[in-house]
Order: sequence, then C-alpha cells, then structure tokens
Amino acid sequence: MKEINKMNYSEFVGLIDERNRPSGGIKTIQEIIVNARLDETKKVLEIGSNTGFTTVNIGLLTNAKVVGIDINEPSVEKSKLYANKMEAKTVDFIKGSALNLPFEDESFDLIWCSNVASFIDDKKRVILEYLRVLKPGGFLAVIPIYYRNTPPQDIVDEVSKAIGCKIEVWNKNFWINLFKRIGDEKKNYLEIVYEKDYKYLDQKDRLDTYIENILSKNLDRSTIGDKDFNLIKKRAKYFYELFNENNYKYAGYSTILMQKRKLPDEEELFLSEEI
Repeated sequence: MKEINKMNYSEFVGLIDERNRPSGGIKTIQEIIVNARLDETKKVLEIGSNTGFTTVNIGLLTNAKVVGIDINEPSVEKSKLYANKMEAKTVDFIKGSALNLPFEDESFDLIWCSNVASFIDDKKRVILEYLRVLKPGGFLAVIPIYYRNTPPQDIVDEVSKAIGCKIEVWNKNFWINLFKRIGDEKKNYLEIVYEKDYKYLDQKDRLDTYIENILSKNLDRSTIGDKDFNLIKKRAKYFYELFNENNYKYAGYSTILMQKRKLPDEEELFLSEEI
C-alpha cells in the first residue's frame, strides 16, 4: 500500500471507503434525474465512478441500467460491494479509462461526467469520448467546480498537490465554452437545457465530527495499528481543512445538462433571470 501521507485524495477515499459524492450530494443526483427525465428505460454511464455513490443512487432512484467506470481497481471493487449491500440490481462497475471508453458509439442516454475533465490533461480527447458514446438527443451531466473568486496561488498549488493534478483558476464560462467548442468542431452540438449555480458553505465546525464518524464507520480497527490510524486521521484532516477553505472562500459549482444535437440552435436574445 502506498504511504498514507503521500496519497492523493482519490487514493485516500478508496482507502477509507468514503462515498465520494458529487457536489451537492444526493440532491444533485435527483436534480439531474428529474431534469433529464431518467427512468428504467434509459442507459447511463458515469465517468470516474470512484467508490460508487452516484452510480448506485441513480440506479436506486430510477431503475435505469447504469455503468460506472473508473481507472482505480480498488475503487471498482469497493463500488461492487457497495452496490451489493444496497441491493442496486441494475448497476455495474468496470475498470477502464475515460480516454478510451470500451463502449460502442451512441450507447448511452446520459453521460454523468461531473467534474472529471478537471483531472485529465487531454480535455479535448475525453470530451470527444463522452460525445462518441452518447446518443443523439442524450444528455451530458456536467457538474464543474470552478472559481467564483480569485484564490491565492499557494491555495491553488496545495489543492493541485492534494488531488494529484494541476488545476487552473478557471470560471464557469471556461467549462461551458470548452464543451460547446469541442462539440461544434465535430458537429455534435451541445444545447444547455438546464443549469443552476451554487456556492459552498463553511463547514469548519463539522470537520472533526465528520472525520470521526467516517473513520469509525468504515475502518476495522482490529486490522489497523494506532500509528497507521493516527496517520489516516491526520491525512483526512489535511484534505478536508484544505478543501473547506478553498471551496467556501473561492469556489462554486453548477449543475448543467447539455443535450447532444445534430444542428445548432439560434442564440437567444432576450435573456432573463428568476425574481
């Protein structure tokens, strides 16, 4: 096993068996389900399924056929165990790369790609793979985490180190424009049919209790010595304190549904906002 204090966040949540939720948790999942009109007739692919939370819950809430794919074998195995415990009978998990999806063209009604492109250098290639396996008229569920306010460079560098991938100070429009531009180039036009923006709240007063609950629930202390347990606890505190500061001070996220279309629609002139 990799040294605990050298694990990035994705590796660490696999170690402690934390359900790596999307921003907004199960409410975001339900938000996408309702607006994409998912039901038992649909096929869904989650990119970067990690320990299985989103895939399993889409299956439980819709009875749709859902496949989760992740590059990390231990996460795939933990996902399968989670699905069995939750009796999610319409879901499956496989090991594979988002850059080379092992599926035929136009196989899925919805691709849950969330924030995965943030972690991949070749963003064009991965978005083209999303579009390749998505049916015409199908939806991309994009949930980008981005910066609402400019963060200090030391925070950006530390978050990059923690997640094992260099991040940039990009805003919401960067992500929308990136997806739409790549779609346009291949004549797979992406129409935004739903979007909603959110900001994070400060959770510093809940961090210690959250860490205690997660570790006590998910770790078998009979197999972990005090030294390793304390290292795990320290690593968890490092991640969650860092992410809390980054998120509530500087970051936000959006839930965005983009529909794949064969022709582009006209741009709207008279825009509006809720009152």
